[in-house]
Amino acid sequence: MPVIKCSNCGANLPPGAAFCPNCGTPRAAEQPMTTTPIYHSSSGSNLNSLFDIIFSKNVIIIGIAIGMLLAWVSLLILVFASNSYNIAVVLNSIGFIGIGLLFVGGGVFNNNIDKFVRLGMVLIGGYIILMSLGIPAILSRITSFLP
Repeated sequence: MPVIKCSNCGANLPPGAAFCPNCGTPRAAEQPMTTTPIYHSSSGSNLNSLFDIIFSKNVIIIGIAIGMLLAWVSLLILVFASNSYNIAVVLNSIGFIGIGLLFVGGGVFNNNIDKFVRLGMVLIGGYIILMSLGIPAILSRITSFLP
């Protein structure tokens, strides 16, 4: 049984004592221990908690840095190794599509960010993905066949 101390003088209180035998102070009512979880998912779903981890601010920042690194490496390959055009295009696409997916995912799943910032992340991420996939070039080819 844990030792209970007087809230006034610090003396040990005997079990069941209503007053401190040393100073006469009434025994403080015991407060039930409450614990709060360190991490609490809003819905309790494992999938939502996984999305909370994947699309946290720190992971988004690191992912954007890695995507930009891939884009720069692809540019260096394109400039200095002209016969490796396909590798450069693939690295560039992977880098920018990854950045776009992190923006969109962060905007959709990260509830800790302001709603207008989240909207901007979704729009910018969608734009980056579309540009990386070459949608404008495909649309311009399609429209060239129209009268």
